[in-house]
Amino acid sequence: MAVDLVNTVDRASGDDQLTDVDGLLAFLDRYASEWDRDDFDPKAIAPIHVERVRRLRTRLRAVLEADTAEEAADGLNRILIDVQATPRVSLHSEHPHMHFEPKKRGVAKWLGAATAMGIATVLVDQGIERFGTCASTTCVDSFIDTSRNRSRLHCSTTCANREHVAAHRRRAVAVSEN
Repeated sequence: MAVDLVNTVDRASGDDQLTDVDGLLAFLDRYASEWDRDDFDPKAIAPIHVERVRRLRTRLRAVLEADTAEEAADGLNRILIDVQATPRVSLHSEHPHMHFEPKKRGVAKWLGAATAMGIATVLVDQGIERFGTCASTTCVDSFIDTSRNRSRLHCSTTCANREHVAAHRRRAVAVSEN
C-alpha cells in the first residue's frame, strides 16, 4: 500500500491520481480489506484530506529514496510521531494480527500509520537495500524488492519487459548493421 501510495504520482509524466476527493476514495477503495472501516464515512472526505495524503506521499517517497538506513528510519520515526501510531491487535481477518493506528481519526493519519509501519517492517527485517527506484529509462516509480536474491531492478513486469524488448531491438539493429 505504501509503494502504491507513493506511485500515485508519475514523476516522469506528472500524472497524479490524487488530485481530488474521488481519486483519494478510489485509492482507499483498493485497500478496503486492509483496515476496519466501521467509522469510515466516505462523505466526510474533503479536499483537505487529499492535501494531507499528498504531503504524506512526499514524505514516504523521501523514505523510500533515502541513501542510508538512518535517514530512512528518521523519516519513518517522524511520520509515526506525527500520526501518533499506536499498536492494536486486530481480529477483522481469520487470524489475530497487529495494526498500528493513530490515536486521532483521519484518513491521512491512518494511512501514515499503516504505510510507515509497513515500510519500517521492511527496513528492520530486510534492510534499506530492499528499497528501489525503477531502472527503466521511462519510469521513476518506487518499489520494495521482495525477490529472494534481491535482484529486482524494475517497479513492475511491464517496465522490465519494456526494457528487455528495447535492449533486444538495440542488439538486433547492431547485428544488422554489421
